[in-house]
Amino acid sequence: MPDICTLQETMDHFIKKLPSLSGSDVISSETAEQCMEMLAQYLIHYSDLFQDTEMSDEEEFAEWEDNLEAHMIDLLEGDVEPSGDLGRLPLDQLDPEHVRDFLGWFVVRESSDVELIQGFANVLQLWIEFIQSQHCWKNNEYVDFVEILAEVRPEAERVARLSRVLFHFVRCGGGIAPRLRGKRFSRFVEGHGRVESIDDVSISLGFDSQNEIIGPIPLPKVILDMVEVGDVCDVELGLRGDTWMMVDIGPVYPACVYVEVEEYQGLEKLS
Repeated sequence: MPDICTLQETMDHFIKKLPSLSGSDVISSETAEQCMEMLAQYLIHYSDLFQDTEMSDEEEFAEWEDNLEAHMIDLLEGDVEPSGDLGRLPLDQLDPEHVRDFLGWFVVRESSDVELIQGFANVLQLWIEFIQSQHCWKNNEYVDFVEILAEVRPEAERVARLSRVLFHFVRCGGGIAPRLRGKRFSRFVEGHGRVESIDDVSISLGFDSQNEIIGPIPLPKVILDMVEVGDVCDVELGLRGDTWMMVDIGPVYPACVYVEVEEYQGLEKLS
């Protein structure tokens, strides 16, 4: 490898050299390729690395907009594959926080498969070791990447398990008390809610756009033991009588990853 590596080169060389790397026996080539492809998609579409492009004039912007619309139509019709090429982006543009957000937000958002997350974490660990072995980092970036991955990995695995358990809990009725069955909901709250408190039987959620804490929201102890203060739930809550309950649940994100906490407006459901 050259002394100055691009991010894309590190990914391509890593995949090519994977069979000969120490520790690769626990990683399939399919998992490694999927991880690198998803990492590229995250960096291109969701990170801050490709958000600074400026158009010089209105005509150039209009042309870009037309090309984007045509590309999206082709994507929807299955005529092209999503672009995952990072171009000549230098490796030193990658920050450890990108790895944190990728594993703790992007992957968790896409899947609650704990084995997939564990596999991706193994791939990222081996990729970081590979970059270090190629002397591509100029300073002590290696230590920072290793520390961030060690922090976010167990949290991503935990919330993936929590998301799956909550999904089945909600689908099975969410522990609705017999006295509440058949009653209409008097209020709904939907959005990203942060776990503000946990007690022996329930949790409470907060939304930055509100001045109130929603709860208590009763949950079984086996689920409560998996929740931590600061977790952010993509959730829909309904109020029946004086009891809040989970009506629907999406991904859960760990506190170590920043997720904007807000209520979605416009719900007019009655039951």
